[in-house]
Amino acid sequence: AHFSDRVLSSPKLHETTGSIELPLTDNRVLTQASYPVREDDEKYIGRLWIYEDVTKQRKTSEQLIYLAERDSLTGLTNRHRFQEELMRMATDVDRRKGKGSLLLFDLDEFKYINDTFGHRAGDTVLIRIASEISRLIRRNEFASRLGGDEFAVLIPDGDERSAQGLAERILRTISQVPIELEGQSLRLTASMGIVIYPVHANNVEELISHADAAMYQAKEAGKNTWRFYRHDLDSSMEMVRRLSWKERITYALENDLFKLYFQGVYRTQDQKLLHLEVLLRMEDPEQPGRVLTPSAFIVFAEKNGKILDIDRWVIKKSIALLAQSPLVPSLAVNISGRSFDEPTLPQYIKQQLEFFKVDPRRLYVELTETEAVSDLTDAQRFIDALHETGCTVCLDDFGAGFSSFAYLKHLKADILKIDGQFIRDLPQDHGNQLFVRAMVDLARGFGKKTIAEFVENAEILEMLKEIGIDMVQGYHLDKPTDKHPALNMLDPQTGTILTQLNLVTSI
Repeated sequence: AHFSDRVLSSPKLHETTGSIELPLTDNRVLTQASYPVREDDEKYIGRLWIYEDVTKQRKTSEQLIYLAERDSLTGLTNRHRFQEELMRMATDVDRRKGKGSLLLFDLDEFKYINDTFGHRAGDTVLIRIASEISRLIRRNEFASRLGGDEFAVLIPDGDERSAQGLAERILRTISQVPIELEGQSLRLTASMGIVIYPVHANNVEELISHADAAMYQAKEAGKNTWRFYRHDLDSSMEMVRRLSWKERITYALENDLFKLYFQGVYRTQDQKLLHLEVLLRMEDPEQPGRVLTPSAFIVFAEKNGKILDIDRWVIKKSIALLAQSPLVPSLAVNISGRSFDEPTLPQYIKQQLEFFKVDPRRLYVELTETEAVSDLTDAQRFIDALHETGCTVCLDDFGAGFSSFAYLKHLKADILKIDGQFIRDLPQDHGNQLFVRAMVDLARGFGKKTIAEFVENAEILEMLKEIGIDMVQGYHLDKPTDKHPALNMLDPQTGTILTQLNLVTSI
């Protein structure tokens, strides 16, 4: 009836009508627009009606929105959508002076499943758990997979009682899910932290931090349980360090305390420099002059989300360095697994390359193999996006998980960096020799190059030559430094080229 009224009234208006959508009973969608038609003397003689079938465009748009908001493995909302919903919940709670709840949990001893049965089995478990969670939540509640085996549930109107009730149902359901892996029956458990907004925090960042702390309080209580956040239990050194590191990292970013170090990657056969790996260090804000390695702060940066800011800082600084001169060797930067959930990062890399006018082939992006395999679909989408920028992609720590070979055909990286655990004792460990030879043969079969790290003496180097490794890196060749000789080509005052090293610009 509405459509008929529009059709009958339009000719009388003698004006252009806006586009309207017409949903059809066969699920197609048409758009309709109507325009007056006049002769040269502006005399009105009729109307032109234009219809367009936009069904495909609507479905594509809906699919893109779905992919942007969903975890590709489980179908739950992803970290990005979770952050949006958490902000929306806080705003709504503030407006109506009510309460909202956040439940944060991970699976106890999930690493055992990945290490024992492989990441594919781990993926199957995560999918099953996500399915069970979805059945337990109400329509106005949101379940998200934040990454790995970490999940979150938002209850927009949840008080202590409703949060506790849902927590008990989730933990009970998880413990009752039968898991069969390679003939073994397993029972999973989870540890959960519960926080109420604004009871336990007065802003979103603090709420997440306290939920994380409450989850660890549940683990310390014996696992397979839940705990409301308790400030009096949040005074252990571990918790103090976890919360204070966010401030220290933020201060370091704002005050330029992060530093780039470099270590050369050399061609195995003649030890000519191919490119430099960019390594991160941080001057300790609390102890000036003390330089910290990533092992001191990366785990906290990943927990509090600051790792994404660090990734962007390293990328921008590295590309700016490449822009100084075409004689600066290619640089390899490491990207965290958390960035797989950041769809804008490849675009950020592209924008920086274009802004600084740097050839994308001079930037190598290294992704950790264990992180990539644990989030296979997101990792491959991320790699594809990086390839579109023109960058070379390197899979770091290759072989750390022995299911790696099965996943290699899905992860289209250009270079495989073999995990150092296979290289350190290579001459003395026959088993490692077999593994390294197998990795090299496999890489060649897939048309990929190989790098061996932790080359610490001449004996290892000679054996890697014989095996056929393409590139080597380690203390035998050079050590990480912020003043690598390969960068000493520019006068810092005038930009004049001082020396030209014998660099190989491609592999």
